[in-house]
Amino acid sequence: MIVFTKKTVFSTTIKKAAFFLLAFMLFSLQGVSYSEEKTIAVIVSKKIKPYMQVLKGIEKGIDKNISHDMDIFFLSPKNNQQDKIKSTLLKKEYDLFLAIGPEASTLIWSMNTTDTQGKIFSAVLDPHQIISSRNPACGVSLKIPVNTQLKEINSALPGIKNIGLLFDQKYNHTFFKKAVLSSKDNGLTVIPLGVSSKKDIPRILKENLNRIDCVWMIPDQTVISEKIVQYVIKQSLYQKKGVIGYNSFFIRSGAVFAFKFDYSKIGNQTAGRVNAYFKEGQCTPVVPIFDKTINVKIARTLGMQARGGE
Repeated sequence: MIVFTKKTVFSTTIKKAAFFLLAFMLFSLQGVSYSEEKTIAVIVSKKIKPYMQVLKGIEKGIDKNISHDMDIFFLSPKNNQQDKIKSTLLKKEYDLFLAIGPEASTLIWSMNTTDTQGKIFSAVLDPHQIISSRNPACGVSLKIPVNTQLKEINSALPGIKNIGLLFDQKYNHTFFKKAVLSSKDNGLTVIPLGVSSKKDIPRILKENLNRIDCVWMIPDQTVISEKIVQYVIKQSLYQKKGVIGYNSFFIRSGAVFAFKFDYSKIGNQTAGRVNAYFKEGQCTPVVPIFDKTINVKIARTLGMQARGGE
């Protein structure tokens, strides 16, 4: 017969406690060092420089502590190719679908996925036109809030008062309404230069250039081509008026002011959304990081006051 003394029982209890504590510590350390690998499918709309910069920023920005495997797909204009990619995506149980560009986002949000599979978009101008959801989808758009744009314009070009917004009402009437409301807070007046086709642009400019200080061009399906941008800038400069644009091409073409994106930074922001999704289980959309450029030479030529610039 074995007799357990109080000392023996106490010693056994200590040993058991030490064993379970050690096991817990080993388990915890194992979880930190060897967390379950996450699978990510990245779908890129086109193999163009901006999207490739976004992709590079994403790859660099994902937290090193998140063990992940990333598959990258590039969309093709051919419908059957997109169908094949869609079929491939659904065969593998990805933890996250990450779309770069509008076409990729359209594809991802058209897929019937499970509740445990996340979706994030990046570099999409207006995600609300693509993603119909009661809850705001997670990601990084290329849409700078209207009020923010007007504040930046007012700060950079303090002498201007009347801005002509060139837009197609079919696509950007809501933007115009927001601009009118925001302009009051910034001491500006936004005048509509509404068109319904490219053919309307020469007439609209001729009728309105004499009563505005600058033409404000925004991403718009009707007035988006490089030829139209160059035409508007040329006609505006003839009348000693400036043009405000939304990328570096505008500055190179003679615009006085432009917003621009560093797509690597957009990618890094997107990686932050990925990190939040895997760490916190939730993710919200964010306003994109942007830069601004003033063409000082053009501002001087037009006799405009400019703060900052290149």
